[in-house]
Amino acid sequence: MTRIKIGVDNGNYNTKSSERMQYASGFAVSDREFITSDMQLFYKGAYYAIGGKRMNFQQEKTKEDDTFILTIPAIANAMKAAGTMFADILLGVGLPIDIYGAQKDAFRQYFLRDDLFFRFEEADYHCRINDCKVFAQGHAALCKYYQQLKEYNNITLVDIGGYTVDVLTLHEFKVDRGSCASLRMGTITLFNDIRGELQQENIILSDALIADSMQGRIQHAEKEKIRVIVERQMQRYLKELLNALRERGLDLKLPTVFAGGGAELLGHRLHSREVNTIVILDRFANAEGYKLLLG
Repeated sequence: MTRIKIGVDNGNYNTKSSERMQYASGFAVSDREFITSDMQLFYKGAYYAIGGKRMNFQQEKTKEDDTFILTIPAIANAMKAAGTMFADILLGVGLPIDIYGAQKDAFRQYFLRDDLFFRFEEADYHCRINDCKVFAQGHAALCKYYQQLKEYNNITLVDIGGYTVDVLTLHEFKVDRGSCASLRMGTITLFNDIRGELQQENIILSDALIADSMQGRIQHAEKEKIRVIVERQMQRYLKELLNALRERGLDLKLPTVFAGGGAELLGHRLHSREVNTIVILDRFANAEGYKLLLG
């Protein structure tokens, strides 16, 4: 049986894989097929439209099957890329550093499954997850970039996710455990603030369109009004985030690495006189790091 290694970043906002697949961390469920097979999963007698309305924030993801269901499409995508319908899966996943020690064993056991049968986008798959390794978010993201960053003996990592911002500092690539923190300042707060101000102007945009607007891709009759609102809210969010980091005792004039989807959205704004930003890692850095750490 084919053996496949895959890293999956089970974000509360988006799910991402080491094969650079991304979808919203949510789904609709039905006892009947949906109108299209795109991102449709059939598992244990139910149909799931993956990537729909996002789930509520889950501090402990092992309490429900939701996170596992959201991992299956990433596994199917990796199996399809390998050209097989049967595989042994070695899975790498991650947890925020502040809960890593307490939840890593339960998170590993949660993913271990034998005889996993499912259908994804009209193709049938059979696999078993015969091993799962759990790594620390953020720290894993740096692994792929070790050669690029090894000249810095001190690094502050700020991983901006949808619901949380994970922070840690490293000296000679060893984590200062006292610096680890998870702030409830993810970009969902930014999206909500942008959406609220836009609605006051009778402009209704989805999360996807708001994200496009943050990156300058606006196709709307009120393009200039949207641009001004989005930029103002992004600058406000960044100011509040940097202040919160300083309150944690972090000196942002030391070499700082930003990671995650939120960092991608903020983009060039993270390069300023206020922050010694040396690199911005993309949204797949954690998932790729998990796969790399599998060995």
